[in-house]
Amino acid sequence: MNRNKFYLLVLLFINLAFSQNQESILKISLNPTNHNFWWLEHNNYGKSVVDTEIEYQWKLKNKKATYQITFSNAYKSYRSQHEMSYNGFVDYKINHWLLLGESFIKYSFSDKTYLRFGQYYRDFSTYLNDELSSGSMLVSKNAQAIPKIGLVSHKKISKNMKLHFGIAHGVLSNEGYYTEAPLLHEKFLYLHINRNKTDKISIGFAHAAMWGGDTPESSEYPDSFKDFLKVFISADGPYSPPHANALGSHIGMWDFYYEKKKNEKKMKLYYQHFFEDTSGLRFANSIDGLWGIELKNYIPNTTTLIEYLDTSHATGSPYKNDYYYWNYQYRPGWSYKDRIIGNPFVNTNYFVQEQSIKLINIGINGTFFSNQYQIKAARNIDTHGSIMFKIAINKSISSTIDMNTFLVGENNNYGLGISMSYFFNKNQ
Repeated sequence: MNRNKFYLLVLLFINLAFSQNQESILKISLNPTNHNFWWLEHNNYGKSVVDTEIEYQWKLKNKKATYQITFSNAYKSYRSQHEMSYNGFVDYKINHWLLLGESFIKYSFSDKTYLRFGQYYRDFSTYLNDELSSGSMLVSKNAQAIPKIGLVSHKKISKNMKLHFGIAHGVLSNEGYYTEAPLLHEKFLYLHINRNKTDKISIGFAHAAMWGGDTPESSEYPDSFKDFLKVFISADGPYSPPHANALGSHIGMWDFYYEKKKNEKKMKLYYQHFFEDTSGLRFANSIDGLWGIELKNYIPNTTTLIEYLDTSHATGSPYKNDYYYWNYQYRPGWSYKDRIIGNPFVNTNYFVQEQSIKLINIGINGTFFSNQYQIKAARNIDTHGSIMFKIAINKSISSTIDMNTFLVGENNNYGLGISMSYFFNKNQ
């Protein structure tokens, strides 16, 4: 709670200093709790589903800095017990507090470089429509925002080409398992090519690693600066044979993106190729990852997104047992506060021995008779699973009040919810 008190002090100071420029939203939601609906439980900023959710978000942006504070009573606070077994996760007790969501300070040193500090998601794959997507393969909006500090910059290398790069360092939670929470290392490098005024191509590489920390089954994992340098280049651990196991738990993705604009129309094509070892890095896991297309205004005032998610080649690489988002040493895997950090459709349960997924996700939003609507639907096409969907309609009651009604469903179960948003200083 000390970190929360710190942010409260920051919020009070900024409110006093910049009260005339702030923007904020108060949102109250009444949720269906009769069933665990997918689109309420996942890609929802790590929130749990409570009967009545109260969320407050405050933002301020000036020439040099951006500030954001988010509070909600739906974020989870864990009190857990650990059983000395292979699975090692029992007796989760979840308390609901008014806790922080995505909250950060972003300071720009120039138009090319900025520093971000706080609890936030990612500074790469900025093309991805997080409202409609099934979720980034590396960092989605499924879990709560991770506390970290990051430096991001870009460098122009020619008239039509520039490099976009960044590095971040953070800390994860104990997950009711770690006796000392592991650290997080994150970095990315992208090449952006503007072929002309209408076409853009991006090729990127993003890498993340969990390292350090302590588990009940082991002694404390190495966490010195020398060890960090090994983590940075994915070098072998102190007791590993060459290239068998790098120090820490490493994941990453190749990120390919193409954008074409024509008048009001915009088309996006993307592929996030996921890997967990050098074989996946060399595409030995075939087409695994997230494929997507997004069309804006091809239908007037409408955005349509279609994605194909494939993880069926996870165990086909030279290194067997490549269960995505899982690691033998860091057994909660690529998760934060009991939620997958990456795409939530991948390995949603720990120690899954068969996680072959072939999934279609469709997202649509637009305007209909002055009302905004959103439709999300996903189905695993490799099995006979049901369609998981959410349909929402948003209507402006006044210049400061919006009403949102939504229907969720799966497995012949349905739930209806409603929310109201009040916008402070909306017109400023």
